[in-house]
Amino acid sequence: MQPIPDTISRGRFARTSAGAAVLAASLFFGAAPLVHAQDKATLDLLVKKGVITQDEADSVAKDAAVVVTPKDANVKALKLEGLLQAQYDWISVQDKGTAGAPAKTIPNPAATNEFLIRRAYFGAIADLGNGWGGEILLDFAAGPGGPPAAPQGGSVTGVQNNFEKLVIYKKFDDWGTGTAGFQKVPFVYEEQGTPSSELKPIERSIATNYFTGVYGGPVGGRLGFGNRHTGLYWNGLVPGVDGLFYGVAITNGIQSVNSFTNVAGGQSFNRFGYWANLGYGSTYDNVSYKVGVNVGYSSDGNSNQPLLGGTFQSNSIWGYNPYATITWNGLSLTGEFIQAGVANGRATDPGAAEGAITGNTSKADPYGFNFTPSYKLNDQWELVGRFSYLRTNGRGASINQQVTDAPNVVGTDGTLFNQAWSLYGGVNYYIIGNSVKIQAGYEFSQFYDRVHGTATGIFGGPRANVSAIRTRIQVLF
Repeated sequence: MQPIPDTISRGRFARTSAGAAVLAASLFFGAAPLVHAQDKATLDLLVKKGVITQDEADSVAKDAAVVVTPKDANVKALKLEGLLQAQYDWISVQDKGTAGAPAKTIPNPAATNEFLIRRAYFGAIADLGNGWGGEILLDFAAGPGGPPAAPQGGSVTGVQNNFEKLVIYKKFDDWGTGTAGFQKVPFVYEEQGTPSSELKPIERSIATNYFTGVYGGPVGGRLGFGNRHTGLYWNGLVPGVDGLFYGVAITNGIQSVNSFTNVAGGQSFNRFGYWANLGYGSTYDNVSYKVGVNVGYSSDGNSNQPLLGGTFQSNSIWGYNPYATITWNGLSLTGEFIQAGVANGRATDPGAAEGAITGNTSKADPYGFNFTPSYKLNDQWELVGRFSYLRTNGRGASINQQVTDAPNVVGTDGTLFNQAWSLYGGVNYYIIGNSVKIQAGYEFSQFYDRVHGTATGIFGGPRANVSAIRTRIQVLF
C-alpha cells in the first residue's frame, strides 16, 4: 500500500473506489454538489433496486457532502476534515514534602477540575491531480498567548500558532510520497504513528510528552524532539519486499513554521535536523504485526540556552526509538523504547540554583518506554491499559509538562523530578466506529527522585503522586 501524508485518521478522506457507487454519483450528481434531500432519495431508490449496496450509497453521500467548490479550476477535489473532542478532567497532585523536613511544609496545589475543548481541528485537503496535493490543518483549541519557550514553541513575535499540519505533497505511484512543509517528524510511535483521534488512552504518556511535547526550555523541560518541524520528507516502500517501508527527512533543527534569523541577540538558529525510519509490517492468518525503528539528530534541538554574557548557543539532540505492535483477534499490544542524548541538558550542577545555566555543561541521556495493551470485547467496547516510565538522567521533568493539564508542585524544594512512572486503565465505547466515541479512564503517576537546588540532597528528595480522572467524547469527520 502506498504511504500517504498523515491525516487526522488515516484513510478517512481517501476517495471512494466502489465502481457502482462512483457511476451512480457521476450520473446523478455531475460535479458532486452538496447532497440534498432529493439526492438521498435517489440513493435510497438505487439501494432498493439492488443497483448499489447501502455501504456504497453511504460512501457516495459522505464524499459528496464534503466536496466544496475550489477557487482554482485546476483543483480536482477539495475535501474538508475535522475533529472535535470535548473533555472533563479531574487531576489531583499530592506533594510528599521537603527532603529532610520532619513534616510536609509545602502545600498541595489546588486540583484541576474542568470541562474543556481538548481539540478542535478543521482543515482541507486539495487534490490537484497527477499525485499533487496539499493539506492545511489547524487546531482552534490551542491556547492563546506566547509560546512556552520561544522560538521553539511558536513565532519570534511571541504569538503562538495554531497550525497542526501544513504540507504540499506529491505521490509517485508505488514508490513513495514526497512532502514539503510543517508536520510531525518520525519519532516516538505513540505520537507520530498514532493520530490523536485514534489514541486508545485519553492522553499521551508521560514518556511521550517528555520527548515530543512542545519544547519547554533548555533545562528541565520537554525536549520537543519528536514534535513538528518544517522541512522535506520522503516516505516509501522498498520495491520487491512487501511490507517493508522507510522514510527520511531533513528539517529545521528547531520546531515551528517561522524564520529565526537574527533573534536573541543576533543568534541565527540555522542548523538542520535529520530523521530516518525503517519498519516492516505483515499479516499471518489473523495475526497482524509491525516492527520498526525511528532515529533522529537535531543540531539546534536544545537551543535558546543563554551562556554567561547573554549569548546563545546551539545544542544538539540525537535519539532512537524502536517499537513493535501486534494484533490478534481483539487483543492488541504495543511497546516502544525512547532515548535521547541532550547536549548541555542537565538541570543543575551542585551548588547552582534550580534551572541555572552557570557551570551547566554536562550531557543528559534521558530514556523512557511505553507498553500499551488493549482488548476489544466487541465492535463497541474496548478495555485499555498502559504503563509508562521516564528517567531524565539529571535533566529533570515537571509534573505539569508531562501530565497534561495537571497542577504543578511549587516551593523551594524544587519542581523537577528525575524519574516518573504512570499506570493507566480505561474503557472506550465506539458509538459509530472511531467517528463518534466516548472514552473514560484513570491514570496514577508517581514522580520521584526530586531535583533540588542546593548541593545537599540533589536527586534525594521524596515523591509526588498524581491522580487523574478523564472522560472525553469525540466526533471525527
